Amino acid sequence: MSDSSAAKPPEWYRWQRSSAKYDLFSSGVSPISIAELLEISENKQVSQQQLALDKVRLDDDESPLGHAQLRKNLASLYSARSAGVTHENILITNAAASANYTTLSAILSQGDHVIHQHPIDNVLSDTLKSLGVEVTAWEAKPAKKWQADVQDLKDAIKETTKLVVIQSPCDPTGTVVSKSQLEDMIEVAQEKGLIILADESYRPLFHSLSPSDEDFPPSAINMGYRKVIVTGTVNHAYSLPGVKVGWIACKNADILEACQRTQSRIASSPSRLDEIVAAEALSDRCIHALLSRNIRLCQTNLELLQGFVDEHSWAVSWVKPQAGTTAMLKFHKMGKPVDDVAFCAALLKNAGVFLCPASATYGDSQSYRGYVRVAFGAPTSHVKAALAAWTSVMEDYESVPTASQR
Repeated sequence: MSDSSAAKPPEWYRWQRSSAKYDLFSSGVSPISIAELLEISENKQVSQQQLALDKVRLDDDESPLGHAQLRKNLASLYSARSAGVTHENILITNAAASANYTTLSAILSQGDHVIHQHPIDNVLSDTLKSLGVEVTAWEAKPAKKWQADVQDLKDAIKETTKLVVIQSPCDPTGTVVSKSQLEDMIEVAQEKGLIILADESYRPLFHSLSPSDEDFPPSAINMGYRKVIVTGTVNHAYSLPGVKVGWIACKNADILEACQRTQSRIASSPSRLDEIVAAEALSDRCIHALLSRNIRLCQTNLELLQGFVDEHSWAVSWVKPQAGTTAMLKFHKMGKPVDDVAFCAALLKNAGVFLCPASATYGDSQSYRGYVRVAFGAPTSHVKAALAAWTSVMEDYESVPTASQR
C-alpha cells in the first residue's frame, strides 16, 4: 500500500485533441448517431416515436431521481439475475464524473479514510483527493495481472476507514474484479461496516470473458450487501459520449437519499433530451444490438493491438485486457523502461498519434515508468491507421530516451 499522489500532466496533455490525427486516448466506444440507433432497433417505428423531438415536452416534472423510463431500463440491466434492483434504487446524474463526485460528497467527511484500487480512472482518484479525506492506494501489480490482493486491503484498513473504491472493468488496465474477489471484498466490508463504491462505467464490455465462466463478475450491487453503491454512464460502453447521462444505484435508501440531497445542492441533472436518448439506447429494442456491435468492435480492435504487441515484442509487453476499452503497454529498451512522457510526445509530434503516458497520469511515476495507456474503442479503420502510423515511428525507437535519462 502507498499514499496516493498524482503528478500533474505535462503541457502537451492539454493540447487540443484536434491537433492529433489519431486518437488512441479517448476511452469510449465509437460514437453512434441517432440514425444508426434507429437502424439497429428491433422495432424502428417505436424507436422513432420515442426519439421524435417534436413530440417532447421540455418540462421538468419528473421524479427527483430522474427520468422514470430510463431508471426502469437501468434496473432491468441489474435485475437480469436478481429481483432486488428497482427503478427506485437509481438516481440519474450528469454523466459518470458527476455520479462519483455526488456520491463521494454525500458519504464522506473530513477525517474519513478511503482505500481505492490503483491504478484507476484518474478523474475518480483526483476527486477523492479534492475532498480533504485521507486516501490510500490499494495497488494492483502487473506481475499479478493487475489484480489487487484482498489481504493488502485488510492490511490498509484503519479505525477511520469508511469507504473502499473499485472500478470494474478498470480504466486503464482493462481488468475486472472477479466474482470470487468481490465475495472476499464484501466479506471484509461487512465485517468492518465499510461502504463499497464500484464504478462500473465500462460494464458490460466483457470482450474477453464469457458469461458462462465460473468466476464471471456480476455487478457489485447484486452481491447481497446493501452498503454497495454502483455508478455508471452511457458515455463508454454504450457509445453515447455526447449524451451526459450517468447514474447512482444503491439498495440502501438512506445512502441514495443522501446522494439525491447532495446532487440537488452541488450538481446539475442531465437535460430531458439527454435522458430520452439514453432511455431509448438502453431499451430492449436497442441495447442488445448496441452491445453486440460494441463488443465485436472491441474484440476486433484488440486483436489488432495484439498484433502490434507481437510485432514489437522486443520493445513492448502487456497484460492483455479482459474488458473495457483500455490497455496498459510497457515499453522498454536495454532492460530499462522508456521515458513514456517523451515517447508519447514524440508519437504525437511525428505521427499524430495521441496517447496517455501512465507515469504522468496515475501518480508515483516510478511505478508506471514506461507504461502507455492505449484506448482501442475507435472505429476499426481508425485504430488500424493509428497502429500503422505508430509502427512507422518504431523504426526510430533507438532515439527514445529511457526513464533514467529524463
